[in-house]
Parts: sequence; structure tokens; C-alpha cells
Amino acid sequence: MMRGNWGKVLKVDLTAGTTEELELEEKIYRDFLGGSGLAAKWFFDNEGWKAEPLSPENPLMIMNGPLSGTSLPGVSRLEICARSPLTGIWGEASMGGHFSPQLKRTGYDGIIVVGASEKPVYLYVTDEKVEIRDASHLWGKDNYETEDLLKKEVGDKRAQVISIGPAGENLVKFACVLNDRGSTAGRCGMGAVMGSKKLKAVVARGNKKPPVADEAGFKAAREKMTELLKWSLIADGLRDFGSNVHMEYGMAIGDVPTKNWRVAYWDKGPGELGGTAVAESVLTKNHSCFACPVSCKRIVEVKSGPYALEEGPGAEYEAAAALGTLHFMDNREANQKANELCNRMGMDVISCGSTLAYATEAFEAGLISEKDTGGLKLGWNQPQVLLELIEKTARREGIGDDLAEGVRAMSEKYGGKEMAIHVKGLECPMHDPRALWAMALTYATSIRGACHCADANLYVELGLLDLKEFGAGRTWPYKAKGKAAQTVAAQKKGVIANSAVICEYAWNCAGGHVSEMAMMLNALTGFGYSVDELARVGDRIWYIKRALGNLMGATREDDRLPARILEPHPEGITSSLHTALYPQFMSLVPLQKLRSEGFKNTTSNILKRILYPNMDKILSPLNKLPGFSGKRKKLEAGDAEEKRKKTVAFDEMMREFYQLRDIDEQGRPSRRRLEEVGLKDVAEALYA
Repeated sequence: MMRGNWGKVLKVDLTAGTTEELELEEKIYRDFLGGSGLAAKWFFDNEGWKAEPLSPENPLMIMNGPLSGTSLPGVSRLEICARSPLTGIWGEASMGGHFSPQLKRTGYDGIIVVGASEKPVYLYVTDEKVEIRDASHLWGKDNYETEDLLKKEVGDKRAQVISIGPAGENLVKFACVLNDRGSTAGRCGMGAVMGSKKLKAVVARGNKKPPVADEAGFKAAREKMTELLKWSLIADGLRDFGSNVHMEYGMAIGDVPTKNWRVAYWDKGPGELGGTAVAESVLTKNHSCFACPVSCKRIVEVKSGPYALEEGPGAEYEAAAALGTLHFMDNREANQKANELCNRMGMDVISCGSTLAYATEAFEAGLISEKDTGGLKLGWNQPQVLLELIEKTARREGIGDDLAEGVRAMSEKYGGKEMAIHVKGLECPMHDPRALWAMALTYATSIRGACHCADANLYVELGLLDLKEFGAGRTWPYKAKGKAAQTVAAQKKGVIANSAVICEYAWNCAGGHVSEMAMMLNALTGFGYSVDELARVGDRIWYIKRALGNLMGATREDDRLPARILEPHPEGITSSLHTALYPQFMSLVPLQKLRSEGFKNTTSNILKRILYPNMDKILSPLNKLPGFSGKRKKLEAGDAEEKRKKTVAFDEMMREFYQLRDIDEQGRPSRRRLEEVGLKDVAEALYA
């Protein structure tokens, strides 16, 4: 009997209305782990790349990993994968919440949905049966309504639901999939793929206990990871202020995109939208994904006013920026309302916010007119207009029909491609490569397009962890040297996380060590992974995904970033603080090794009460010191040399990356490299 995994996946054909169990060989699990790695392998073997994104033939894969759904901390996640309707290439989205453990307990490692139903349906999956049920009564309902109705319908409050809202039904290209009201598989339009299949939701409820190879080893691994999180100061910050704890520090170093990536610094961002401001005003309590002690999710309530909302999931960092600073909007309540509306309608906040920010700038430039918008006047810091555009986009009404296609399609229709901030058609996340140079490589070389979750570069650049286990040294923020090697190592770690499957917050708060990942995986599966073997697994998964992108048309020409996010900001100051502060700011992290409860509590209280709430106020005045202000004045005066120094050395880093990854002039991994990592069949298909 296989351990850590069930060895079988549920396949559902919505055209035929049939279901079957697929048994997978143990070697496939060992070589590709699970999650997005297993999905990529199945997608390749079944020639999924030949299907159009919104066609019935495009398989939708909902995949757990060997860690998923166990009682280890941070492993409540799953991956949803398909060919993306937004980008046209490989698409994947990660989701936390509470659905993953229920799916695990049904006795399946995942669900693969092919075909398309003529009428709306939902899947009901338990450890005893699988049913395709009518969902006509749910079509048109938002995600919150759908989840509540389905839990009542199946008669089990412990059942978990993933669903799409009106955006998915209307095939908005960046529609997401939602669980637990605030846990999203946000990126790449997986909600639109569900909508194209008329699949409104999946309900899972199981009672089976996942098989474990080494019960004593598993218990020891759980205790160790829980202990590491107990002493983590970073976990404390996430618990107190959510992922939006980054807003204060990020704004000070120029990492928070503002006014469609034009402004480097805006004090109202952290002052009104940051984690501290939210905690002191609209936060009511914390919320956590299944079995996770970090508890980083926000529950908020706005009791009155034009943006009143009932108690529910609040905006995390990406939403605070994409639906806030990106629009130069400082209304905290409106930001929370916009986040809730995206959740209800079922849209990725990053893509939605980015597309609307492009539209605002294009309107300001005269490329989009009131005739196009139906008389609506777009502008910065217009919360009511923002909310109206979100609604129109989800329902494809008026200008919303164009907005629903994403920022790349908008810029191709209306012009202003320099304003459209995306890579491979996927809108960029809310971290600025001009502050963290490695993020330029992250965005350019991510398989699915601009993505901050496919590798560990963000955490390395912020000084939160290192990649010594993979032989990569620490690099400095504004230097190209070593960035390519760092990125290759970071990608190995990222794909392991998305295939195992584990939350990167939880893993990194516990130190992010690959040796501890091996410890967890070996206890569950009995595979006996070493760090080196896991590195090889990480490479194998990355290369099969890269080849899938090539098979769907991606080339080197697509590994490009918009000039705007490589060159100094056109408005406001450009910070050099990260050079001075890195990695000193996070030098507090090793203090958790002291294991002194009194010292840890004191340090945590200082961070919570003094440092985090005042981070921007403490750091931003440093920009006025002679060393920093002099550089700013040179930039403002148009000094060519200073502009060169502040422009990301993108081409230099990419050349080195291609060499390390053995990528040819067309953007394909070499046949030799593919065969080295055990992908001879992939090489044959790619070079046929």
C-alpha cells in the first residue's frame, strides 16, 4: 500500500456524466511529489497542451500533495491547474483554507475534470460516493451564498466547498476559485475554466485517515515544525498584522506598487491601508487555515457608512496594494469592501486591481473615453468608481466586458502597452523589482507569468531565509551578481512547496529548510529523500513545466518585463534604503534560536508595539540623509549615470540564468538537460 498518498485520482467526465478512479504508479509520486508537479506530469502525458483553454478538452486538475490535509502546520493547501485562459499557457493557482483536508479524507489525491456539462452542475465527493448534481439553482449566486447553500444542501457543516462566482460563470479571464470565503486559488483564471465546464462547485467530505509510513517519525516532524513556529518572530508578525505587515517596511524601501507603479513612496499607503492601521480599526479577530498555528488571516467588519460590510475575511497584502495603493486610494473601508466584492464575485485581486489601474491611467491619457466607459469618469482615489468597475467586470457589463479580458488584451485594444504591467499576460504581483532585483528574474522566468509564489526569491531578498542547502549564496538587492544562481535555487524550493504541498508562510517562518521538508516527506511516504534528491525533483518539475509552456507557444521573447518596472519611478522618490538595511532588518530572526520565552516575548512585544506600527515613520526619513537624497536629486535632474545605476540589470541577469538553466535561443530547455532530469519523453515531444 502506498503511504503519504492514496495512489489514485478521481477523474470526472462532465460531457459523458461519468466518473472513474485512476491509479497512478508510485514512481510518478516519487518523481513529481504531488500538487502542481503531479498535475504537470498528468497534463503532459495526456497532451493537455493541445486543448484550447476554454474548450471541454482542457483538463481542470485539483491536486493535493503528500503533506496536504495532515496535521502538520501549514499543509492545508492544494493546487488547481489547467491551461490558462488569461495567458494561454500553463496555469496554476494555490489555495489554502479547509477544503484540502476534506478532499484528502475522501481517499483521493486529487480530482481531474474533463469535458463540459450542458447545464450547471456541482460535484459531491465523499469517501463512499461521487455524484454529479444539478446546480441550476446556484448559477448566478456569489461565492458566499453558494457555500452556505451547499453546506445546507448536503446536510453536513463539516463539508467543504470550492466554488466560482458570477465572474467564473461569465468567463472573466482572471476569475478565481474560492473556499472558506477568503481562501482563493486566485491566479491564471482557473475560475473561468470551471465556468466553461459549467462546474459551479465541488463539495468534499471524508472520514478516511491518510496513510503514514512512519508514525513515530511523523509525530516527531510535527512536534519539531510546531516548535519552530512557536519561536518564530516572523510568525508573530503575521499573526498580529497578517501578510499586510509588509506594507510599512515595503513602502519605505520602494517595494509597494503605487499609482500603477509610477510612485515610489506614498505615506498614506501604510498610514491608511497597512496591517497596523487595519488592526487598530476594522479587525475583529484572526482566522487560520486548517491546523495552522500562524493564523495570519484577517477577519474584519465595517459597521456603517457607504462601505459597510458584515464580519468576514479582510484584505491581505496583495489586496491592500492591488485594490489600494495601486489606485492611489487611501480609503481603508473601501479597500476592504473591494476585497470582499472580488471574493463574492470570484476574481483574482491582483489581476483585477492591475487591469483597473491600467484603465485609469489610460483614461487619464485619453486612450479610453467616457464613450467607452458609458459615461463613467475614471480617476485616482475614486473608491466608488473602483467598486462599480469591479461589479461591471464580473458581470461583463459595458466597459467591464473589455476589462474582463485582462490588462494585456486591454492594452492591445486601447493602446498604452507601457502602462500594462504583466509578464506573459499575467498581471504582476505587488512587489517591485526595482526594490528587490531578484524579483525581475522571478517574474520573467516564472512558468505561469508574473508570479511571486513560484520561487523563494521574495523571502531571500527580504533577508528572511537563505538557500545554502542548494549551494546558493546570499546576494545584495541592487547587484546582478549571483542573482541567477539564487533564482535557480529559489525555483527548486518553490516548486517543492507547490508540489508537496505546503504554505510558504508557515514553512519559511519555521526556517524554510529543505532538510526539514525531507524529514516530513520521508515520515509520510517512506521514500527516503535526501536534500540532493529533492533538489533534483525540484528541477524535474520546473523543467517539465517550462517545456509545457514551450509546447503552448512560450518563447524567450515572453521572458520580458515592462520597462516601467525596471527603470526608476517616473514620479516621487526612488529609495536606496534596502542596500543599507539588508539584511540587518531581519537580523532579529536568529534570536528565535535562543529559546528563551521571556526574551522572545519581550522582543515580540517591541516588534508589535513599536517597530511594526512605526516602521515607515522610522525608515522613510532616512531617505532624506545626504547619501540617499543626493542620488534622488541626480535622478530628478536627469543624470544618465544615476539612472543607469538605478535601472535593474535585467539583461545581464537573464543571460546568466539561461546559461545555468541550459535554455536555447527559442527559450526551450536543451534535450540534454531534459534527459539528465529524467524527462526523455518530454524532450522527444518538445523537439519533435
